[in-house]
Amino acid sequence: MFGLPAVLVPYPYAWRYQRVNADFLSRRGAAAVVEDAELPEKILPLVRALIQDESSRGQMRKAMKALYRPQAAADIAKLLQCLANPEKDAAYG
Repeated sequence: MFGLPAVLVPYPYAWRYQRVNADFLSRRGAAAVVEDAELPEKILPLVRALIQDESSRGQMRKAMKALYRPQAAADIAKLLQCLANPEKDAAYG
């Protein structure tokens, strides 16, 4: 919603949802991903580079804002209702 660029460090011992979410945002240019094992040597150079590169931050901000879906919860609820009662509302799409 705020379009904030992100630096993500997926926790290596969590189930893979953190990796999937980080990769999703990274592939779309909204975030940078640093591996946990590489954190000590990579985080400061990455953050410094982002601080100094207004263009990169702007592109990340734009990419993050493009992913914002304010009605996502309502859309998911409607889809679930349609799946539960397909004959009631076949027009979802």
